[in-house]
Amino acid sequence: MGITQQLLIRTAFLFTACVPFGYANALTHYQSGISDSKWLLSGDIFSCNLTHPVPHYGEGHFIKEAGEPMKFILQPQNEKLGPGQVYIISQAPSWSPGLRPETLEILPYPGYGLTVEVGGKVAERMLTSLDRGHHPVVAGTAWENNRETVEVGLSNINFAPAYNEFRRCLSSLLPVNYDQIARTAALFPVNGVELTDRMRSRLDLVALYVSSDPSVEYIYIDGHTDPIGSRRDNRELSKIRAEKVTAYLLEQGVPVGKIISRYHGERYPSTSNQTSQGRERNRRVTIRLERTDGDS
Repeated sequence: MGITQQLLIRTAFLFTACVPFGYANALTHYQSGISDSKWLLSGDIFSCNLTHPVPHYGEGHFIKEAGEPMKFILQPQNEKLGPGQVYIISQAPSWSPGLRPETLEILPYPGYGLTVEVGGKVAERMLTSLDRGHHPVVAGTAWENNRETVEVGLSNINFAPAYNEFRRCLSSLLPVNYDQIARTAALFPVNGVELTDRMRSRLDLVALYVSSDPSVEYIYIDGHTDPIGSRRDNRELSKIRAEKVTAYLLEQGVPVGKIISRYHGERYPSTSNQTSQGRERNRRVTIRLERTDGDS
């Protein structure tokens, strides 16, 4: 019996053992072979993508974006998986027949040629499975016939070299992405103007991101206060706060030409000043990044 036939029999048994409904009469298995198994890496400091083409089905992608959890996306070329439940299974290699398959996730799938996506720990366990020589499998019912099983396997052939490069890419990712850093607020105590360690840590991330993303054109720094005190004093206080933040960013290497610093006193509160919690939120300096492409 050939390896391919053994694989089909084993995965059919695997899917039957894991799926709590009637066994499908037919099995269609998609997976690259020894000669055409490819793992392709693309990435930079913002995102790392490890892509695996699956012949006659589509592509699998392991994606890690800066500041975000790992995710796996299975992108079909057309409608092959039908609506129902989809099973993510870690299957033992053929040379370890005694190891039982492990179900990593069961999730609903609407069909219609949409992607299958899992994130966080499940995606990481799929990578670990491949690194250990196992074959992650995505299994569900066929689009044309719910009595037919469709399996999409990820081959571990040629995985190790690409995975090593993928991990190097992961180690170079920024700790945050644009959406996480584009809006920052530093809150101050009553009449306070000094930066706390927590503020400095956040501003360090702002400075790091700005130095890494040339599309960031401006940094708007706006000082605010609560309404306690005179308008003149509050305006001066908001100016000092904005200047403290500006000076710190300049010390971290942010170009002066990118910074637009403004101060507003008690004007433009972010929330009601009727409570102490509201006033605390209004004693702030906001830091807003703006890109050249118009995103803000």
